[in-house]
Amino acid sequence: MGGAGASEAERPKWTTIHGRHVDVSKFRHPGGNIIELFYGMDSTSAFEQFHGHHKGAWKMLKALPTKEVDPADVPQQPQEHVAEMTRLMTSWRERGLFKPRPVASGIYGLAVVAAIVACIACAPHAPVLSGIGLGSCWAQCGFLQHMGGHREWGVRYSFLLQHFFEGLLKGGSASWWRNRHNKHHAKTNVLGEDGDLRTTPFFAWDPTLAKKVPDWSLKTQAFTFLPALGAYVFVFAFTIRKYAVACHPPSPSGIYLGFFFGLSHFAVERVPSTATWLESSMIGTVDWGGSSAFCGYASAEKLGLPYRELSFAGAVKLMMVGLWRTGRDELQLRSDRRKYSRTQAYMAAASAVVENLKAD
Repeated sequence: MGGAGASEAERPKWTTIHGRHVDVSKFRHPGGNIIELFYGMDSTSAFEQFHGHHKGAWKMLKALPTKEVDPADVPQQPQEHVAEMTRLMTSWRERGLFKPRPVASGIYGLAVVAAIVACIACAPHAPVLSGIGLGSCWAQCGFLQHMGGHREWGVRYSFLLQHFFEGLLKGGSASWWRNRHNKHHAKTNVLGEDGDLRTTPFFAWDPTLAKKVPDWSLKTQAFTFLPALGAYVFVFAFTIRKYAVACHPPSPSGIYLGFFFGLSHFAVERVPSTATWLESSMIGTVDWGGSSAFCGYASAEKLGLPYRELSFAGAVKLMMVGLWRTGRDELQLRSDRRKYSRTQAYMAAASAVVENLKAD
C-alpha cells in the first residue's frame, strides 16, 4: 500500500483515472511533483479539475501505459463522489462557466497597472497616500496573478500574465506560487501535503502539528497568530528605511488576507490523504458569511458530507478558540508526561523548520 507516510521507494508509481491504472513510473509530469500526491490512488477528480479543459493532457493520458493492479492495493473511495464531481464539471463546462473572459479581465488588469503608475508618479508629492494606494494595487495584483495561476485567461496567455503580475509587479515567484497553490487545491487540509498548513514551529492547528511547536508559542499562539502574518514585512520595512512607506502597506494586507484564508481552512479538521476531491473540499473548508457560496452544497447534502456554513463572527470564534484549545491540550499532555523536556521541544521545532525548507 502507498500513501503519504510511505517512503519514496515504497510508494507505487501508478494512479487511477477513469478506471485505468496508469503507470507513471517513467512519466515526467509537466506540472512538477504534484502527481506524487496521487500515487497509488484514484486521481480522476483531480485530473478533471486541473486538465479537463486541456486537449493535450487527454492525449498525453491516453499515450501512457497501464499496469495490472491488485484491487486490494487500491484505497477504497466512494465512487459516487468521483461520479458526482464528473457530473458537476461536465455540467459547468457545458454551461460555459469556465470560458475565459479576456475583455473584462483585460480592463481589470490595465486599470491596476495604470493605478500603479499613477501612485509611483505621485509618490514625491504625497508619499503616504501613494504608499496606501500602491499597497491596494499590490493586493489587486495578487487577485490577478491568482486568475492567471488558475488559467482564467485561457491556456495560451494565463501563465505569462501571472508572471507579469506576480513576478514583475509584486516581486514574487509565479512558478513557486503555482506549485504550492495547486497542491493546496489537490490536497486541501492534508497534513504533509497541503503547504498552507506548514505553520510550524510557530503555530499549530491540531495535535499532530502541536508536537513541533515549543511551549512559549503554544501559550500565546491564539494572540500572536494575526500580528505574525505581517511580521516579515515589518522587518523589511525597518531594515530599508528609505522604502518604509512603500513597503508598509503589504504588512496589513498580509494580515488581512491570511486572516480570512484562515477562516476558510485552518479552523476545521485535517483531511486524510486518500479522501476524494469532494470530501476534501467539503471537510476542509468553511463557508462563512456567504463568502464561498459553494456550488457543492447540494452535492454535500445528497452524499451526506459535512457543509459548514457560519456567520463571520462564528468563523472567527471557531478559528481563534481552535488555536487556543490546541495549545492548551498539548501543554497539558506535556505537563502530565513530565518527560517532555525543553530540549525535545526545540528539537521538534528544528525538525519542522528543516521539513519546511525541503518542501515544495
